[in-house]
Amino acid sequence: ADPTSTNRASSSPSPASGGPGCRHCSNRRRPPRQSSLVSEESGDDPRLWVAEGVSSSSSTFLRTMVVSYASAVVVVAAVASSTCAAFVVAPVSRSHRHHPVSVPASRRRAPSVRLAGAESTAESPLPPWDESLDPSASLLYMQFWKHQQSVLENELGARRVALPAKELEYAANERMGARIASACYETDDFRKIRMTYFDAGKKVQVFNSLWYPREELDAPVLGIDLLCFGEKKVLAVIDCQPLLPKGDREFRENTDKNFARIRANYPSLCGKMSNRYYDENTFFSDAMLFGRFDTHGPIEDEVLPAFSEYMGAYLAMIRGTKPTDDCERVVGQQRAYDQYSAEHDPAHGLFVTYFGESWADEYVHDFLFDLSEKPARDEAAGGGVAA
Repeated sequence: ADPTSTNRASSSPSPASGGPGCRHCSNRRRPPRQSSLVSEESGDDPRLWVAEGVSSSSSTFLRTMVVSYASAVVVVAAVASSTCAAFVVAPVSRSHRHHPVSVPASRRRAPSVRLAGAESTAESPLPPWDESLDPSASLLYMQFWKHQQSVLENELGARRVALPAKELEYAANERMGARIASACYETDDFRKIRMTYFDAGKKVQVFNSLWYPREELDAPVLGIDLLCFGEKKVLAVIDCQPLLPKGDREFRENTDKNFARIRANYPSLCGKMSNRYYDENTFFSDAMLFGRFDTHGPIEDEVLPAFSEYMGAYLAMIRGTKPTDDCERVVGQQRAYDQYSAEHDPAHGLFVTYFGESWADEYVHDFLFDLSEKPARDEAAGGGVAA
């Protein structure tokens, strides 16, 4: 039986109500904006995975895949020495059902890249997709997207929320054969649930997601990051991420024990991430599911059932979490989480290369880590990719 099947459904608020408010805070709940998840470099670290440069005739392409754990960020940067790779940004018409989305004018500027055929992409095809852009490739993680979407819409009564800017929902690089799409939801218990799927055929397949509880629930976030590079580098990371340091042993031990049984049932997912780029004592649990594989078999046989069980245990924990009067402290913890992630995420430099600086700033600080502080333009200008 699916462990998530017992999750309660949430009732949708009236569009005019703005959603249920926190009874402990003066501010009503704001619609979510967004966030990023885990990665790996050369099979060594789950936070940064950079592919090597590939030379092709007179052009040299640097293709880089970065996925940052705590919130899902997937990037493929394409830089040609002689020509500019065609890139398409396709907006989706979907309004927020509670509040209009307000984006500062300084962040609404078009990306400084050449747009190809944008006028013909008024409808952006969001997942679930039936097939990859590469007909010979498989959408390895689309069943994860479908399962989570079913839980959200059919069991939790989740409400779809518009992204801060329409062009952030779907983007495609036709020349590189890649596309990325994102969706966002909210429920009575979660202020933001983000899903992202990246499809680049046999080169890259990624599904990642991040769940932020409401501010009156002092609970961890749920991070999911599933990646496959070149068909033989498969990485799975699923973690109930505490927002308190490991020094707070009582809270973390009580949290970790809820997931220790699931971890024990899947020996192949009992690996350990390195702390080469991130401090494992900050925002990561001891009950993280972490596995590396060189074949696709474990994705369906082990990762999928573990994903379902872990999500079910997380939702059960949220149902049993009592509201706190100190919403301000919870918001502060989530803000610190976003700030830490934004500062350690190497993807901004790739976004600048691929979409332009204005788009990259908006994507990182309004979508990926919406509670983070945007750095001054001169501080962010030198951002690049650390090999």
